[in-house]
Amino acid sequence: MGSMQKLCAARMDLSRIISRMLTTDLPATRTLTLVLPESDWRALREAEPDAVGWLQLQVRRRLTPSAGEGPVKPIADSPDTVFDDY
Repeated sequence: MGSMQKLCAARMDLSRIISRMLTTDLPATRTLTLVLPESDWRALREAEPDAVGWLQLQVRRRLTPSAGEGPVKPIADSPDTVFDDY
């Protein structure tokens, strides 16, 4: 076990790895979870083979105002909409 620890210590500069993990210069990201019945997911994948890429495109389109439209307006709340701000 001691030789394994020496090998790992020699091969890995942990301070450099950890400092890169803690870098705050990177833009913040969010992860979305979308709950769909399996049948809806299959139907979406059939219509859009790259369903995740298509969803990302829809978000980008929604957030990009068209010429002459002005700022983007909020999406109306629906009973199935949950907004969590962490």
